[in-house]
Amino acid sequence: MAKTISVTANGRAYTVPAGQSLDTFLESLGQKPGQVVVEHNRRALTPGEARRSVLADGDVLEIVRIVAGG
Repeated sequence: MAKTISVTANGRAYTVPAGQSLDTFLESLGQKPGQVVVEHNRRALTPGEARRSVLADGDVLEIVRIVAGG
């Protein structure tokens, strides 16, 4: 049986496969990784850090979609 972990994103709990990348998680939520800003355990990630991040049990994420406008 595959191991799973629990993460919280924007206040909602999710169960995901252990070792899942942040990009894959974002895509599962219908988000494009380059079009959101992610705070990971209260620390804002740069786009490069976000691309390299792997989720761990208990991680807390805040995901904000980037919106352009005037």
